[in-house]
Amino acid sequence: MEQNLGLWASGELGLISISPRLGYWPASPDPLCADIGVYEGRDSLWIFDVGCGEQAAERINRLPGKKRVAISHFHQDHMGNLPRISREELYLGRYTLRHAGAGQVVEAPMEPEPGLRLFPIPSSHAKGCLGMEVGGRYAFLGDAAYSTRVDGRIRYNATLLQDTIRTLEALSAPWFLLSHGEPFARPKEEVLEELREIYTRRAQGEAYIDLE
Repeated sequence: MEQNLGLWASGELGLISISPRLGYWPASPDPLCADIGVYEGRDSLWIFDVGCGEQAAERINRLPGKKRVAISHFHQDHMGNLPRISREELYLGRYTLRHAGAGQVVEAPMEPEPGLRLFPIPSSHAKGCLGMEVGGRYAFLGDAAYSTRVDGRIRYNATLLQDTIRTLEALSAPWFLLSHGEPFARPKEEVLEELREIYTRRAQGEAYIDLE
């Protein structure tokens, strides 16, 4: 992985560098706030998820220039700051639109600028998940690779997990960026290996794969 800081990712802004044009603010537990990605695009900064809480909102608003925002899914730790931040454009899934009230819905892969690709991800974790691939090298996934809780059990929907795996296999990026994870950037094949192993636990005729 590259570790050089771009000028916009200075110590003053507190961003952790992933590559010269890509950085993030780590997730926090109180208030619960997802990781916030920042990518220096052609004529604007791309923000992947806006987190929750005043500190995260202040950090985003301090970024210079125009901002375009992509929201991974509708959970508050990922999109709670939408009313607090200034932005030019907002991209999200159709189900997230119900909670955000406005924005451009992404229902098929799209490339709003060269080198940046937005795409829907089938997910057990939440409806209408959205990913963002930059430079063909890094893919923000939010929580899309994670399980959910149903009837008090932590589980995956078997059909959705299979679709998640197929979607992620098709990505060209060798690095996946998973929110709330440590490390934040993980090799694509490592993540896929874990998901494939979970899928092998499915029982015939059962809709869910229980993890506990």
